[in-house]
Amino acid sequence: MKNLRYKTAQVRFFLPIVGEGSGVGFSLLTFLLLNLLTSCQTPTKEATAEETTAQAENILTITAAQYKNMGLEIGEFTTVQLTEAISANGMVDVPPENVAMVSLPVSGFVKTLTHNVLPGKYVKKGSVLATAQSMEAVQLQQDYLEKFTQTEFLQTELERQQALAAEDASSKRKLQEAESNLRINKAMLNAFAAKLQIIGVSVAKLQQGKLTTTLPVLAPLSGFVKTVHINTGSNFTPQDVLFELVSKQHLHVELKVFEKDAFKVKEGQTVVFNDPKIGGRVEGKVFLVGKVFEADTKAINIHVHLSNEAAEQRLIPGQFLAAKIQTDNRTASVLPESAISHEDGNTFVYILDKQNAEAVSFKKIAVQTGTVQDGKIEILSPTNLQ
Repeated sequence: MKNLRYKTAQVRFFLPIVGEGSGVGFSLLTFLLLNLLTSCQTPTKEATAEETTAQAENILTITAAQYKNMGLEIGEFTTVQLTEAISANGMVDVPPENVAMVSLPVSGFVKTLTHNVLPGKYVKKGSVLATAQSMEAVQLQQDYLEKFTQTEFLQTELERQQALAAEDASSKRKLQEAESNLRINKAMLNAFAAKLQIIGVSVAKLQQGKLTTTLPVLAPLSGFVKTVHINTGSNFTPQDVLFELVSKQHLHVELKVFEKDAFKVKEGQTVVFNDPKIGGRVEGKVFLVGKVFEADTKAINIHVHLSNEAAEQRLIPGQFLAAKIQTDNRTASVLPESAISHEDGNTFVYILDKQNAEAVSFKKIAVQTGTVQDGKIEILSPTNLQ
């Protein structure tokens, strides 16, 4: 052939084959396609009616030799289980009961800080984080001792009034006053004892006359120190947070799913994370779906527990993670994703139309595609291709 008029393009496309006894198949290849619009014609020759019809039908023709040299491989549609998934982002979080803001219910100043209580330090429940001194605590102990010493006197006075009342030697009013004074004293004594217990003062030692001048600041849970807000000598009030602790038990991931996908998410669905910081691919389960949309983002919170405990221990509160929530599984016919040709916002595949000893023709067919997964793409229509 001489003086061929053609254009070349580097094309990667799908070539299903429809022929006698061959069934439906495909071939995937990157090759140089000669789009022979006027095959074996001179530049001055008018296009024939057959060529005009072929162009109208989106027919592409190459020679048999070209087809052979391309080394095309023939295959079939494959049927796979496709998983529909929602992409979501979120952060590692802990339940509110696993976060502790440590303070003292009295005013005072910090006497000492425990050695090495720094952010990131692990502490056990009940361990001493710091010691403090407080004039309010001393005053509470004084008030308790005063009421404690009055108890014996008031009890004796009540017994005396009861004896006099039995002999009609005293009025009932004085007996009632004695009973009331004793009840009031016991009530105040119990209140002071409760306050002292809250700040860590032993009432038993106090009854022996041993006052406590130093208060311990105790860890309410086992976990890691997140923040230290005090120094030696710092003054504090009951409203001040001295330490922040975080327990890594029951860590979970809080994902945000937007309104358009929220109705697809249900408890028990599988969630896949793929992050090297947690050891690569890790699965989890949705254990709680939020019921209220956030006003600013129009998203709901999805709470996920990881199935792998070792990966869960690698999580750090506040850490960012991306995930895919698997919402549906179904059987579908698929092709390789690279088998699809994209032109002007449309998608096409190429069907083997005719093949003989001289030429091979392909028909370009518009298709609708669906879910893409692991390099495979679902073909929704036309269904007769499958």
